[in-house]
Amino acid sequence: MTAPNFSTLLDDTVDHVERPKPIPVGTYTFVVGPWSTGKSSKKGTPFVEFSMRPIAAGEDVDEEALAEALTNAEGERSDLGGKTMKITFYITGDAVYRLDEFHEHCGEDLTTSLSRRQHNDNCINAQVNGYVSHRQADPNDPDSAIFTEIKRTLPAD
Repeated sequence: MTAPNFSTLLDDTVDHVERPKPIPVGTYTFVVGPWSTGKSSKKGTPFVEFSMRPIAAGEDVDEEALAEALTNAEGERSDLGGKTMKITFYITGDAVYRLDEFHEHCGEDLTTSLSRRQHNDNCINAQVNGYVSHRQADPNDPDSAIFTEIKRTLPAD
């Protein structure tokens, strides 16, 4: 699939807005991408965030819903790998265990004397399974945006 020509997209006339459909819930195999750090906007909690690229859907993913999510308004089908996501790990005493679990799910041996930063680097290009779920932006408004989230990770088979 070729990359979109953004100049052409900006020149198109539009008569309605169509929000892309989220990929369906279920288990996917992801390739781990680069990581970055930041702070949450509300409380300033530090976090590590990884870019995640799905490469395969598990048996628990609805195939029809996935095909629909990968087809745009013009009927063109995109590749699952073009749907990048993020997974965020907060760096607090009570939450950092999730990052450690992620490292293990990526195949990292935590008994080595590597820092979490070094484990982060080692996870790039690793494959890991992740369970995708949906979250409604406003639970009281059925027309509000639906966010796709990776709720948990598991070792890749």
